[in-house]
Amino acid sequence: MRYPFTLYKVKARKETVWHARFWDEEAQRYHYSRSTGISVEGKKERRREAEEVAKKIYDEVIVPLIKSKSSGNLNTTSSSAVQLPHTSTAVAQMPVIQYLQNFWTETSEYANFKRDVEKKPLTPYYIQMNHDDVRRHVEPFPGFAGVTVGSLSKAILKKWLIWLASRKTQRRKKSGELIEGNTLSSRRANSVLQSVRVAIRWAVDNEEIPSDPFRKLGEVTEIIREKGVLTLEERNKLITSPYTDHRIRLVMLLGSLCGLRRGEMRGLQWGDISSGIINVQHNYQDKEGLKLPKYNSVRKVPVPEAVQKMLDITYANSLNTLPNAYILESPLNPGKPLNNNFFREGVAKELSNLGIYETQQKERFLSCHSLRHTFVTLAQLSGIPDVVISALVGHKNSTKFNGTSATHIYSHVPQVIDFNEARKKIEGSYKPVLAVTEKIAVNQ
Repeated sequence: MRYPFTLYKVKARKETVWHARFWDEEAQRYHYSRSTGISVEGKKERRREAEEVAKKIYDEVIVPLIKSKSSGNLNTTSSSAVQLPHTSTAVAQMPVIQYLQNFWTETSEYANFKRDVEKKPLTPYYIQMNHDDVRRHVEPFPGFAGVTVGSLSKAILKKWLIWLASRKTQRRKKSGELIEGNTLSSRRANSVLQSVRVAIRWAVDNEEIPSDPFRKLGEVTEIIREKGVLTLEERNKLITSPYTDHRIRLVMLLGSLCGLRRGEMRGLQWGDISSGIINVQHNYQDKEGLKLPKYNSVRKVPVPEAVQKMLDITYANSLNTLPNAYILESPLNPGKPLNNNFFREGVAKELSNLGIYETQQKERFLSCHSLRHTFVTLAQLSGIPDVVISALVGHKNSTKFNGTSATHIYSHVPQVIDFNEARKKIEGSYKPVLAVTEKIAVNQ
């Protein structure tokens, strides 16, 4: 006989409550479902309390109900009858790969629920990313062959997780040649894991499978790698050095002097700039087009002199300068901004021109997004208050990671400390006192 019950969470309008699903030995399935009335809250989520209530429900309600059913005395019209859960053998019997492929589509039940009920629609990019993860990192695993959603177990998932953690990245060159890279980063592996976890837990919440195989599974331990930033000297050299492409130099300055995200640079239009102020109100993403900035962080950012100079040069070289024209418009696709490869390759070239070559870029973990981190770091170093920096880069007060504010996460002051200057200031704080002490000692 299986364990008499399993717990699962049901999200109500104002709170999430523990429910219990009870095993029926005769029917050979979890047949009955009932709320424990215990809210999910606190560090341990009050799970132990919910288990105690579930045991009591099982002894006092479910066992008598099963016995009554066996003897043929079950009154199905009684108001005390336990609610039967909705079940769907179609989902439970579906091959897990097929289920995941169907789940990550724009017309799936989950996508419809997020859009129409929660009013938090999934972006096409997010759906496609998860769909691609299933194709690349779930479907090739031999252990999923013949496995249905209902037969998916923690043991199978553990084997897949071991396989996933050792899987190497692959990149196809323009020639068609497939290049194998390093193993997936722990963060990337956990992103793939989440693609499967969300889909399976949706089936659990809908009572389409009896238990959650992901319960207590855990994740790949992440080795957090700190984002690299430019030093003050490197940033200043960037401003004063000759440029080969005014557009990519503008990208470098919009990131390091204004803190714009790549999507915000791509969505920037000539009409967004007025009286020395950038109105950051657009974000361009492939397959989605123009949308609001991330976290709806519409904001105003001052235009420093060095940025204005590059804007003037870009304006003079642009074929379309109408208010709704993209500042970084693609010459190959008029009406659309430059693609992401232009940003990646252009930033790498500009860094090389600064003397930071490819190997160093990888060692220092420098990328286009590093420019935004550079802005936050050097702004803090210059004495700008965190609350002002947050407003300039669009970090909401609620944007936190494990209890730490996003602005703090983006700060990398230890990377840019001028130790000689720090040494001078430290010595300057005690040398006058030391000189007075030595003078007194000599006089004595």
